[in-house]
Amino acid sequence: MSNDNQQPTLEGLTRRDFMMASAAGTAGLAATGLGIGTAAAAPTLPPQLGEPPRTNSPSGIRTAIVTDTQLNMGPYIAEEFAKRGYNLVIADVKEGLPEKLRELGAKEVVIVPGIEQEAPNDEGRPGVIQTVVDAAMDKFGGYDSVFIRTAWHGGKDILEETTENMQLSYNQNCLGVMYALQAVLPPLIAGGGGQVVVQTSATGEKPHPGLMSYSVMRAAANMMCRCAALTVADKNVCVNAIGTNFMNYPGFKHTLGADKDPKIMEALLEEIPIGRLGETREAAHFAMALLDGYNMYTTGSFFPVAGGFNNVGM
Repeated sequence: MSNDNQQPTLEGLTRRDFMMASAAGTAGLAATGLGIGTAAAAPTLPPQLGEPPRTNSPSGIRTAIVTDTQLNMGPYIAEEFAKRGYNLVIADVKEGLPEKLRELGAKEVVIVPGIEQEAPNDEGRPGVIQTVVDAAMDKFGGYDSVFIRTAWHGGKDILEETTENMQLSYNQNCLGVMYALQAVLPPLIAGGGGQVVVQTSATGEKPHPGLMSYSVMRAAANMMCRCAALTVADKNVCVNAIGTNFMNYPGFKHTLGADKDPKIMEALLEEIPIGRLGETREAAHFAMALLDGYNMYTTGSFFPVAGGFNNVGM
């Protein structure tokens, strides 16, 4: 009978060797050749009060990428960056937003056309977010903060779910996050640090029974962000996920039928301990604490922004 502990695994290691290396943490895995690289940037302390954060841009002006400035918190995040005098590289742009960003104080605004977050979600195709990264690097030589939102909303319960829905949710809510992280992280590592926030869904932590495929792939994306955070933590790069639900943005009430049926709205509010829908500007205000360069000690976390929904019945 074979000894399970002696079965070969990756790189010819036995399972016992692999588990012992894993228990030793990053250093143990790196020694086996299976972990992250050992080369790390010197730890960077946050700026002192009143001092500006560091920047990867040779211009000396902090630069942010916001991949969705059409819906949800993206437009408000772009506005907050503009108020701080950032350069901005934006996609899926809300009408009139570029002019407003310049009025609010954005130094320069670069628009990357041809990307749509909602039906279809172009981020589910390889190379799409890379075009945004390339635009930022070509124009500013580096960037510091990235906000990513992927979105496909749909699904059924476990008894009615379809392979098609599962594949759509995988492509756009999970695979799209992987493509985006693979595009945005290397320049941040090379530049010496930065921050990434991925917007997922609160249903990735507390499942929604009627949206099985959606909940599953949002949960996978949350874990992906945590894995990515561990990979780049010693490179001064922070990665976090924010999962929203019950947000009062255009189309939310309509999608649920709550704009026409008061009973649907009443039932919806019963699920929210705070008793109201969330405003996207509230979520944007929270996200900025993870994006503005002043907090480089929070990484690998998932934050539900859902009015207390995630604490009910869990």
